[in-house]
Amino acid sequence: LVIDNYDSYTYNLVQLLREQTKHSKRIQEKIIVVRNDQYTWKQLQQRILPNIDNIVISPGPGRPDCEKDFGVCKELISYNHGIPILGVCLGHQGIAAAFGAKIIPCAAPVHGQISQIEVYSNPNATTAGLLAGMEHGFRAVRYHSLTVSEEGFPHDQLVVLARATGNVQQFREGRLECTESREIMALSHRTKPLYGVQFHPESVCSDYGALLIQNFARLTCELYPVPRTATGSFLQLPPELTLPAHVQKRASDGRFDLIADMVDLSGVDTALAGEQLQRVLHGDDSMPLWLDNATGENMSVLASASNAVTIRYNVKRRLVTVMRISETAKVTVLHTAQLSAASGDIVPFWEWMQKTVDSTQLLPDAATTGIPFQCGWIGHIGYGMAGAKSCSQLNTTQQEQQPDAQLTFVDRCVVLDHSTHPPRAHVLALVQQQNNSRRSWLNTLGFTNAKQADEWVKTQTCRIQRNIPVPGDCSEVKDTSLLQLQPRTTRDGYLQAIAAAKQHIVRGESYEVCLTTQFEANTGGPRNATEMRALYLRMRQRSPAPFGALLWYADLKTGVASCSPERFLRTSTNADGAVHVQMKPIKGTQCLIQWQRDDDCRIEQLRESVKERAENLMIVDLIRHDLGALAATAVQVPRLMHVESFARVHQLVTTVDCHLRDDVGCVDALARCFPPGSMTGAPKRRTVQIIAELERQTNKGAPRGVYSGVIGYFSASSGSADFAVVIRTAVVEQGRVRVGAGGAITILSDPAAEWTEVETKANSIA
Repeated sequence: LVIDNYDSYTYNLVQLLREQTKHSKRIQEKIIVVRNDQYTWKQLQQRILPNIDNIVISPGPGRPDCEKDFGVCKELISYNHGIPILGVCLGHQGIAAAFGAKIIPCAAPVHGQISQIEVYSNPNATTAGLLAGMEHGFRAVRYHSLTVSEEGFPHDQLVVLARATGNVQQFREGRLECTESREIMALSHRTKPLYGVQFHPESVCSDYGALLIQNFARLTCELYPVPRTATGSFLQLPPELTLPAHVQKRASDGRFDLIADMVDLSGVDTALAGEQLQRVLHGDDSMPLWLDNATGENMSVLASASNAVTIRYNVKRRLVTVMRISETAKVTVLHTAQLSAASGDIVPFWEWMQKTVDSTQLLPDAATTGIPFQCGWIGHIGYGMAGAKSCSQLNTTQQEQQPDAQLTFVDRCVVLDHSTHPPRAHVLALVQQQNNSRRSWLNTLGFTNAKQADEWVKTQTCRIQRNIPVPGDCSEVKDTSLLQLQPRTTRDGYLQAIAAAKQHIVRGESYEVCLTTQFEANTGGPRNATEMRALYLRMRQRSPAPFGALLWYADLKTGVASCSPERFLRTSTNADGAVHVQMKPIKGTQCLIQWQRDDDCRIEQLRESVKERAENLMIVDLIRHDLGALAATAVQVPRLMHVESFARVHQLVTTVDCHLRDDVGCVDALARCFPPGSMTGAPKRRTVQIIAELERQTNKGAPRGVYSGVIGYFSASSGSADFAVVIRTAVVEQGRVRVGAGGAITILSDPAAEWTEVETKANSIA
């Protein structure tokens, strides 16, 4: 039994348990995860504990002496049931507190830092063995602001198994300095099978995590050589909180055939090909959709929202509206639906959208092009979509025109493949083959016959062949004037919010808080597609990015121009049908400078910075947890904190991946990992609530909106999706331009430097 204290690392512990039981699917099926308030103590005692061999109590925000934070865990530890318990971080503190130890603030809170662990040998048969086989001074990651006090420690009942040794960093009087750390890192009860570790064995940077779980399993087997047998009716748990070993593959309905052609773009510079194609194909389009890889890698998509079906969702009203928008901005509503209220953490729109994506797929025998996007849904999902979860009390005041989610079905487009030399333009169109859906609007998607689709493909192919490459100066960026941005908050107001965030961290409520604010242009912004395109091209010239985007919706006069460097989540289907998912969080930044020698020094400083690495590690472990609940295989970290250089900054980037269970779709995966951890901090649930409180001050009550959400596509080719985090982005509404910017606040943050970084990020795209 794993008790989840609403932490963002729980499923990393579950992964350790699964890895240590991979020889037995029977055991893997019986790893049960419940939240600390999901059942009353009486329910847990009567219906679950009789079937449990051992218990792991997860980390979590808050204190073990607060029922809101610790739930049933206090009773679970105190009750004399004889079941072995391993407590991690908060669970460790809870074991100590149950026997009279004091839980006090650390002399220096430690989050995402690595310490050496001093292991003590102990001859007592009950307590020896949890740390068996671990070298003296092994390395472990720590995330805690509270600790078990040495003063008044109940030595008559508990035994200290390990302490931290060496120094940790802290921010004091305007600078980082080292402080010696000697906190208790592991303990056990003298006679009961209760064990605790303050460090995080499940972190990707901790040593001996697997061995610690092996030792705990061995101690359990020594106490109970024969596994417990269920004696009564076992409580059936909700499927989203269990880890089924056998699942049924999700069904999807093939609906479309694909008509395709391809043009080699000989003589075209790869980095300029996207801009040239957009100018030729959509230069006069009233509602362009452009997913733009401006760095000349991977793939770009050029399409239009004109006369296409668009879905909009409003969180507050739980309202889905399906519509077509004409070239002249006339809206025809095809369908509306008010979705049922969320149950637990299940957001109704995500389920509705997963069914919609499953119903808009290519037929199994449809022609394919080998590129990830073969028509499908393009758009953005705003940060406010997290507000539809019952656990996230976001500020969702509707002060903006942008819907909380907006996705357009692209049934014809041009996809630019940057990976080939020369680059290639794939011209694609969908033909409706199944028009018997109960949702009648689905029957209107795509061309009605292959002849029409073929004619459209031939027309676009000819346009490309006649007009590419563009002679002379291909760039349309003539106006290089910058937006003059003003923050919604003052410098002092933002510093006060940072101080408040740090207090939450000191109290153990969070490890890292991603605090943001909004900047507004003091001059009028774009009011049509032409002006919006000009804004994006200026931004693109200043800060070309691998996940650029231009979206414009004429009926609302709203749009998004994004130069995001950060992939949120990509899914793709392997040859064997397994769906692979990859996430690439960015945390840790250094400005790029002109002189090579100095710039090399900055890269090395970034690579070695304790603060920057801690920021990145906290989000990496959070993402491993998010994926762990969905994974069919172990979550891997093939590249950890690799420095990538962009137009104006160097950043620490980590790659995390796994294969999804068969019952998890690409929308499901995005929903489970939303909002992006790099835009919230950890633990995500509690930190999102803290952010909502603090940003009422830094954003003057306005929501983040599109900023901090995601932008990208769900492809009609089964299993393919790719979304970027909405950062380095200008959001336009009725001529007003807003730019969001922020940073990760940790216990090591320098408030003045954080404000400077926020201004730098905002101005980098203006």
